[in-house]
Amino acid sequence: MESNHQEMTKLKTIKAIAETLNQGNNLNEMLQSVLKELLKVTELETGWIYLIDNQGNYELIADVYLPPALSWQDKKPMCEGNCWCIQEYNENTLKKAFNIIGCKRIDDAIKYDWGKTNDITHHATVPLQAGDERFGLLNVAAPNKDRFTNNELALLEAVAFQIGTAIKRMKLYHNEQKRAALYQSLGQISATLNAKRAKESNLAETVVSEMYRAFSWSGIQFECNHLKSEIQPTKSTHLKTIEKEIHLGETKGKLNISHMEFDAIDEEIIQQLSNHLGILFENARLDEKSREIALIEERNRLARDLHDSVNQLLFSLSLTARGMKEVKDIDKLHHSLSYIQELSQEALREMRSLIWQLRPSGLESGVVSAIKSYGEMLMLNVDFDLTGVLNLPNTTEECLWRIGQEALNNIKKHAQASTVKVKVDVTKNRVKMTITDDGIGFNPSIIQHSPTIGLSSMKERAEIHGGYLKINTIEGKGTTISVSVPI
Repeated sequence: MESNHQEMTKLKTIKAIAETLNQGNNLNEMLQSVLKELLKVTELETGWIYLIDNQGNYELIADVYLPPALSWQDKKPMCEGNCWCIQEYNENTLKKAFNIIGCKRIDDAIKYDWGKTNDITHHATVPLQAGDERFGLLNVAAPNKDRFTNNELALLEAVAFQIGTAIKRMKLYHNEQKRAALYQSLGQISATLNAKRAKESNLAETVVSEMYRAFSWSGIQFECNHLKSEIQPTKSTHLKTIEKEIHLGETKGKLNISHMEFDAIDEEIIQQLSNHLGILFENARLDEKSREIALIEERNRLARDLHDSVNQLLFSLSLTARGMKEVKDIDKLHHSLSYIQELSQEALREMRSLIWQLRPSGLESGVVSAIKSYGEMLMLNVDFDLTGVLNLPNTTEECLWRIGQEALNNIKKHAQASTVKVKVDVTKNRVKMTITDDGIGFNPSIIQHSPTIGLSSMKERAEIHGGYLKINTIEGKGTTISVSVPI
């Protein structure tokens, strides 16, 4: 009968503990409630729980009904110094419930007269663990109790296993919460930095300030591609540092993060952050390289245009002027002077066109005004149709301007058109520009088999800005160029 009663008590205790363990996700509150429930069903007097980390540092996480000697000065005897049970735990020799351990903390309380011990001199101690993971110690005691039975120890081990499993579950839960929050911050900072990539003169300073705002680390040192920035910690003592090298393509740098404590999740996030920074700065370097290449290509195109148009006109002008030295007939001389005047005016128009391409003075008034003015300068009749509010970013206006400029140049040189229609349609997320002429058109196979430099550059400009360009043409029936760019 006694055995059945003990078994029933054990089952009731385990059931009550399990119910308590499933009531919440606050570790301190849960362990306090579990300890109180355990003492209630076992009729023991007092108990306490230590959490112990991998370095042997311990924390009194829960306690119930401590005697005055152990509660002295805000539980100072329980929170300082060493004792036999913690020493055995750290030496990894305490692997199961241990029957009776004389309490050094109580011995010190008696020795230094810290107060009443309520006749408690010994305690049972049980390691809290789940599988191979260890979390700390459960200690229980009662007045004048110097021995626990095997059944009592078995019950304590079962309870300790439940507590260890619950601690592991909570740690996993909190770790996943932390990981999710940190990855959310990582996503936000990556989006912010990518948006600012082309606008910041010192991207490293922006990186450091955004990291400090998002993660609140004590200190940050960052350098990449000859750019440097840092935030020094206000307190330099007892800080740990994680160092990460950055190497992607031609981008090199390093990231040092200092803080009081790091865990595996922090290191994982810092590694991911360094990977993102490598991509960010490599993309910034490639952007700068692309701008340099685009500038070189634009200069080369202008040089070719100067050679093909202005240079040839000036050469003809020079030959005509030289030939006039031999002309004696007044009519021929008059005709030559008229021809020189025409050549010089044509050269002047070509030069103005090229100057416009270098510095579009009308763009400050908007892309519509710039394209219309440029068409008038080329002596084209340009009709405009605007739908929506034209409030575009500078980069988008520059893209549309350069494409419109190239299209008008081609119309002037090749289309033999009298009228050009330009339609701009602006929606919330996209702008579309369509340029249609009534000229002679051309063979569409030219685009597929041997696209000209002008047509290729227009398509590349649209694609660089995330858009696309289409050209529809029929010989003898004009050409339509459509460009669509996201805002």
